This record gives sequence, structure tokens and C-alpha cells, in this order.
Amino acid sequence: MNEKTILSYQNFENLSQDVLDLAKSIMPDKVIYINFLNDDVQITMKVSKHDTEVKVGEGVTIPVDEAICNRIDYKKGTPLVLEDIKHNDFDDKVNRTIKDLNIGAYLGIPISYKNGQRFGTLCAAHHDQRKFDPKDIILLQNVAKLFSYYLDLEDMAYKDHLTGLYNKHFLSKQDFVSSYGIMIMLDLDGFKQVNDRLGHQAGDDILKEVGQKLMSQIRPFKNSFICRLGGDEFLIYMKTSLQQDELKHLLENILESLSHYQTELNDVKLSASIGAYVYKYSDHHTLKGLLKITDDLLYQAKNTGKNKYVILHESMSL
Repeated sequence: MNEKTILSYQNFENLSQDVLDLAKSIMPDKVIYINFLNDDVQITMKVSKHDTEVKVGEGVTIPVDEAICNRIDYKKGTPLVLEDIKHNDFDDKVNRTIKDLNIGAYLGIPISYKNGQRFGTLCAAHHDQRKFDPKDIILLQNVAKLFSYYLDLEDMAYKDHLTGLYNKHFLSKQDFVSSYGIMIMLDLDGFKQVNDRLGHQAGDDILKEVGQKLMSQIRPFKNSFICRLGGDEFLIYMKTSLQQDELKHLLENILESLSHYQTELNDVKLSASIGAYVYKYSDHHTLKGLLKITDDLLYQAKNTGKNKYVILHESMSL
């Protein structure tokens, strides 16, 4: 999950502003803001108008281990209330953030998806020490809960219900044209036999395993995501530059991981075919065109014997 995913949510701008306005009516003397956190960074997505001297700004990104919000217990879902934040047991990194933001009092309400995944925090802060009324904290928790319902609805619209990967709707919202990267398309060789001989439940189990295996392969690469296009066809997008041998190593690892499964297959043999297109920014790119090139590469791999990959760099010709 990253900032672009959140910003592609329909009506995120309006809904987040409504959340700030409602929270501000509860705590008018504080600055109210929404932070998004993933495993790497914290990003301040939205900030209310305020008269405090807290130095918080929209779009500011810091490493997650420097974030006050990262000290919240998201599993328990309990707020972090610090009426005198300068007296704490945080490490030097977090205390530097407190000093840089000029925060004297802080309230952090955790915001999570229904599945437990962390989204971030609804925050209230002041530059001086301040009391937080327990009734106001409860009201802000209810506001955060309503916001999490909205996030779940948006997340459902962008996710494949079986694998939990992104879907075509999400894909259509991304900007590939004014960017660069590596587009990888793959499908399974012999998947029809799974459904025909072992049943659709086994087929579903295999698709879930594929999603998990692909996630583990691209986890080290930031600004990457996986989309299930439909059936047993998947797309990986990586906004990165890899050396040829690095890309080959990745594709070989993917092929190897997709040749064995925990799901019992009896004598059914599964493998994968992969097409990978490495491209740079160009005015003539369209999503449809990029998908067509990558799909053609996939079928080149399939036609050369399956369990193979074909790579094309934009400077080369098909």
C-alpha cells in the first residue's frame, strides 16, 4: 500500500476533508491531521486549518521509525494520548520529530482496515501541553471508525476478492504512461487441468498460493504491485530499474516458485509462462499498448515451450 493507492480512492479528498471538519468541531483548539503509514514511511495526507504553532504540513514524508504515530498499538486499536508529550520514553528519532513539529500535546486515533491492516492515524495536536476530554476522545474514535468504513469500501472496489491482489479497476486508475518501469505478465501452464480434474476449489487454492508467492517475490521492490487480470493471468508492475541479470534472476525465481504448491495436485503439473517489458517514459505510451506488448511477450514464451520467460527492452523491437 502506498500514497498513490490512497489518492486513487474515489472521493478521498472530499471525505478526508469532511473527517477533518467534523474532528475540528470536536477539538477546535487543536490542529487535526490524517497520517498514512506503511512499513517504510509516514505521509501526512490532510491537515486542517488551525491557529496552533504545530509545524505539520500536507505531503510531508518521514521514515516510519521516526513517526509518533508508529508508537500506537494498532492491534489493540487504542488511542495514544500524550497531554505532555515532552515527557515520554521514546527514542531519539521520535523525539527529534516531536521537536521539529513543535508538538506539546498529541492524540493519535488508529485507523485500520477491516482485515486489521494499518492505514494510519487521525491526529490532534497542540504546541503546548493540553488536556484531552475523554468524551472528545471517544467522539474522535467514532469519526475514525466511520472513515475506516469508507476505506474498506474503496479497498473492496480495488481488490480481487479471491487473492486479495489488485484488480483491473485499480489498474485502470494508475498512471503508467508518464512513468517508466517493468511490466511483467504471466499465466499458469496447465491450470485448466486443475479445475477439470481436481475441481474449482483446488483451482481457487492454487490462485491464492500464486498471489502469495508473487507477493513474496516482489516484496523487496518498492513502488511495485500485483494485479490479477482474471482467471490465472497476473500482472506485476515495478517502478524500478534493474540490470538484465537482476531481472533474469527475479523471473527465474518466479518460475521456480510457481512450479510447486502446497495444494495437492496429484499428477497435474503446473508451471508458468512470463512476458516482461522494460520501458521508459514516452509520449506515445498507453496502458492498452503496454498491456498488448507484454501480452505478446507472454505468448511468445508460451509458444517456445512454456515454463519460460521472454524479456523485451523498449529499445529493441518485437
